[in-house]
Amino acid sequence: MIWLPELEHINTAEFSREAQYFIKYCYYTNAPRGTRDYIEYWEEQKRRRIEGYTVGGVRITGKHYGYLNFSQILLQEEDSTGKRRKKKGFPRFYDGDYHYFHGLDKGRLEGKGMIVAKGRCKGFSYKNAWVIADEFNLVRDSISVVGAYMDDFADNTVGMAIEYLDFLNKHTAWKRQRNPNRRDFMKSQFLEYVDGYPVYSGYKSEMHKVSFKDDPFKSIGKSCSIFLFEEAGKWPGLIKSYRFSEPTWK
Repeated sequence: MIWLPELEHINTAEFSREAQYFIKYCYYTNAPRGTRDYIEYWEEQKRRRIEGYTVGGVRITGKHYGYLNFSQILLQEEDSTGKRRKKKGFPRFYDGDYHYFHGLDKGRLEGKGMIVAKGRCKGFSYKNAWVIADEFNLVRDSISVVGAYMDDFADNTVGMAIEYLDFLNKHTAWKRQRNPNRRDFMKSQFLEYVDGYPVYSGYKSEMHKVSFKDDPFKSIGKSCSIFLFEEAGKWPGLIKSYRFSEPTWK
């Protein structure tokens, strides 16, 4: 159901046309790789991931567009026996997600952080992981940090981000090599040789996983474009860690 007045007369399925096409054909475009149509298709999709997408005068943000069309999550579905099972699929359009992604954009434009108060099992780890993966895949030289009090609390989000990146490498034109490719640190780069000398090339974007359990000052020295505080409700000394990290992302 849609509760937002501006969306009452909008068919929100129009925001997810690429995902619907992929569900039907298991690929995004039938244009041969390297052709003009292929290049133009992926350039247009990249533009939407950056600028957002508008339907009937209503705009969703670029990260929301990417989340709806290029990420797969576990969905609860009811089978023929009435039992609820989990199945991989694309996210549905929810008004809460609409607010979340617009709030994220507004905060970044104004140089502010964003706190999300929510219930359990509302799918925010999926969204947070997409924000991290999208930044890593799309923005050159970006640095994204997933921080948590305990290392295990960040593992779930990082694992989801890795799955998103693998999906993009497998099914889209936005392929990024990761070297190194560890759960605590990865960088979008590849090794090549120029005149016989080894050179690292690529997007050079980074993703870090940081535990603050034994050191609330862990973020000092890490300038970043996105800093995610995961499982903040289970974080003793959260305010201290937040204040020390604030200059790194502001």
